[in-house]
Amino acid sequence: MTDLKWQIARRKAREVRAAGPVGPGLAGLVEIAERWNASVEFARLREDLSGFIIKEPGQDPRIYINADHTTARQRFTLAHEIGHLIERESVAGDNNYSFVDYRASERYDLHEFFADEFAGELLMPAGLLIRTVRQHGEYKAAVDFGVSVPAVKRRLARLAKNPPSTEAANNV
Repeated sequence: MTDLKWQIARRKAREVRAAGPVGPGLAGLVEIAERWNASVEFARLREDLSGFIIKEPGQDPRIYINADHTTARQRFTLAHEIGHLIERESVAGDNNYSFVDYRASERYDLHEFFADEFAGELLMPAGLLIRTVRQHGEYKAAVDFGVSVPAVKRRLARLAKNPPSTEAANNV
């Protein structure tokens, strides 16, 4: 049976976590991007623009993150852009792509879905998130994982809709 998009995204995130720690803040995520030969730049972007990734043939990927956004927002955005990178390069084998992520975008396709699922699993592993929320609540989970409360709520909603496998739920 072929894995669904969300299953592939979550599995790829677990593989990335297994290769090295994400850690708090942004440094671990920048290191992950660099392992995939992507540069990361924090730049002043339009307020409604969270970040984007560009990959042209013959060039390394470049990720841009809005320097004016909160660290929690930057953290999720960077993980999301890494999700695009991994989806295009390791799943699709594509070497020419770009994705622009707006804060209130009405454009939501399978690429965005993959990147969100990847970022959610990378930053908030299912089993650990569920245990943290049950024991301490959503706010404490947001603080512990370095993300926003809305990011925790979205992740929990996705996990309710597509529950993690027993292995993933126990893998933290």
